[in-house]
Amino acid sequence: MDPVSHLLLARMVAALRPARALPRGVVAATVLGGLAPDVDAALMAVGWDVYLRWHELGTHSLAGSPLVALLTAGVVRTWAPQASLGALAFGAWLGVLSHVFFDVYSGAGIRLLWPLSERVMTAPVVAMADPLAIAVLVVGAVALWVWPRVPRTAATLVLVLLALLSGVKLVTRARATAAYEAAAASAGPAPTRVAVEAVWGSWRAWSFVDRLADGTLRAWQADGVVPGARLRFSQPPATDAPFARASLADFATARNFVPVHPFAFATVRDDDAGHVVFWSDARFCWTPSEQADAQDDVPHQDVRPARGPLRCALWFGGSYDAQGRPYEALIWLGGHLQRRSPQRWGIGL
Repeated sequence: MDPVSHLLLARMVAALRPARALPRGVVAATVLGGLAPDVDAALMAVGWDVYLRWHELGTHSLAGSPLVALLTAGVVRTWAPQASLGALAFGAWLGVLSHVFFDVYSGAGIRLLWPLSERVMTAPVVAMADPLAIAVLVVGAVALWVWPRVPRTAATLVLVLLALLSGVKLVTRARATAAYEAAAASAGPAPTRVAVEAVWGSWRAWSFVDRLADGTLRAWQADGVVPGARLRFSQPPATDAPFARASLADFATARNFVPVHPFAFATVRDDDAGHVVFWSDARFCWTPSEQADAQDDVPHQDVRPARGPLRCALWFGGSYDAQGRPYEALIWLGGHLQRRSPQRWGIGL
């Protein structure tokens, strides 16, 4: 989620249209449309696993975008009744499309053609909520405020600056990719799957996560200016271990998380009261030398993830009692914990 970028970009999209031709409420519909696809954030209260499972399709698919736009237009029309529903819906639809585009641009994986295709699409140029992109969009917002009579000029300025930023980022991504590929080739067998992500706040650093044929997960960081790539960590997936397979059957949290996270791995921690099994994705993880553990010094240490070589922002799984029976589905979000019954809110998609 990146509401600031989505709001500002949608305002720029509205500013590109001739102001005199816009009925009252259309700008508001476009801006609200830029935020509307994230209405599924309400699912976070149900469970972050449910939210993540739904987030990459539904409101973020091309098929779902007209419905989201129509609902947004209906909301705006309650206070702008003189505007036609069609004009409001079209403005909202442009905002929705700007949201979907910017999510893909920010590295999010979206099932854009769902339900016709399950293919996940992404084109990472910046990171989610990247301050570099937000700074460009803020320049546009200030320009709209300083020169309200020439909104198209301000919006065009933003597009030019975004294009320049994208050009620089794409050059550094290409150079970083070449460095990663050289390092991976010298390290041994070729990976079967690779993901690249922009490092937050950097115009030159890029993160790579890959999977080898034996399932081993590796995380790398490469620089788009200085040659070379650094292996950050390597992690066995343990996806075929008995405890991992059992957790997929026993906990809806694990079943919701694993299918939409291609770099998932499982961990287990035993104690006298039973054991806990947690899944995470290598893209959400780091080593203790890079960053402190978000789960340290918080309550509920009895059901915290295993203290392995990695620290991760998100963990999904559950706990078993001393007799090995599923007791509670669990989700760790930094220092926060969500609990629910083991099978509640499983999604079969």
